[in-house]
Amino acid sequence: MTKNRLLSFDFLFLCLITFLALCNVTVFYNFHLYLQDIGLSGKNAGFLVGLSSLTTMLLYVVASDRIQLRNSLSTMLIGIAMAAGCGMAYLFADNFWSLAIVRMINGTAVFLVMASCMVIFVKIIPPQKSGLAFSLYSVALLLPYTIIPILSETIRPYTDNPAKIYTLTACLLLPASLLALTMRARTTGDAQDANLTRTDKHHNSSKKRNILRKPVFSILFINGVYFTIFSALFYLFAGYALEKGVENSAIFFTVQMGVMIAIRLFGGKLFDKVSKVVLVTIALLLTGAGLTLLRTMPDTTWLLPTAAVFGLGMGLCVPPLNSLMYLVSDPQFRGYNANMMMLTVHLGTFIGPFTGAWLIETGGYDLFLKTAIITTFAGAGFFLTINPDKDSQLQQLNPPMQDPQDDPRPVYTIR
Repeated sequence: MTKNRLLSFDFLFLCLITFLALCNVTVFYNFHLYLQDIGLSGKNAGFLVGLSSLTTMLLYVVASDRIQLRNSLSTMLIGIAMAAGCGMAYLFADNFWSLAIVRMINGTAVFLVMASCMVIFVKIIPPQKSGLAFSLYSVALLLPYTIIPILSETIRPYTDNPAKIYTLTACLLLPASLLALTMRARTTGDAQDANLTRTDKHHNSSKKRNILRKPVFSILFINGVYFTIFSALFYLFAGYALEKGVENSAIFFTVQMGVMIAIRLFGGKLFDKVSKVVLVTIALLLTGAGLTLLRTMPDTTWLLPTAAVFGLGMGLCVPPLNSLMYLVSDPQFRGYNANMMMLTVHLGTFIGPFTGAWLIETGGYDLFLKTAIITTFAGAGFFLTINPDKDSQLQQLNPPMQDPQDDPRPVYTIR
């Protein structure tokens, strides 16, 4: 594999596998409403929505060191099979406990697939193209949010049960498994050559010191804030739209994600040239403005312009955050910190729907949106004050000393 080449076959296959896997996550955008329709309370429904991500997060903490480059593709195939099985199980699960079991298995499957993808991803991207790489990869992460909600709304009138749509979407995982097998054939040699024994050298104390470094911790914190807001809006918006009389809420996400994808497709070089702290701060301010518009809009004609503001804000946030984490991290902790970024994604995806549902039950959508607005603006102020971009510049000017016996390559183990 050419070291400076980004658009390799492996990178493109990885994006496709990620896209197909996440179609089986985004199909649950109306899951909160569905659970209430079958008799669950709003709070229990919010918990079940987030339970999959809570399971994923816990597995990142306790089991991710077992996923290494040499077994990542096998692990990915197991996760794909589990996710497909869960898609079928929603046809039969109709109470809190059965749904909780399915959601936990679903979360396990997401962990196996996405952690495996990240192990491969941090291996194949050239450091000097990290901003562009994370930007392109994020397109694969966002496309399902653009396509699946509107597609589900289109299919919904022709089925008597949303669970059938969950099952239908699970069929998309068949091509994902074929792609994974193709990647397995192409990357076996690379996996055998990778130095995978170094992860044992990094004790818990050094990992803790790494996490508590100001730039690392601040980036993880803001990443968690971002995905708390993002997931709460995604999973709870259908109920808000129903309350406001919006007939097809999925169009909101089509516009929002369309803007986000356009930014990440055409702004890739921007993410490598402009200050990443400035980009993230602007992104959070725009997201806060979008939440304010959503709360105060006088009628539904404001819905799509508001979605565009959200898309602009949220589209600018994640690529510079990921790239900044890559740059501020010591080389031996790049794989570990990439994993911690994924952990905060799933932490936010649990906290968002769960806390959001609780706020809605307590004080309605107005309290939910007020809390989200305050949190987003406070996050912008915090990140601008901390300014981890200074540390990324110092990291490049003064790289940390390495043990001569250490392999200079990043750790390729998710932890």
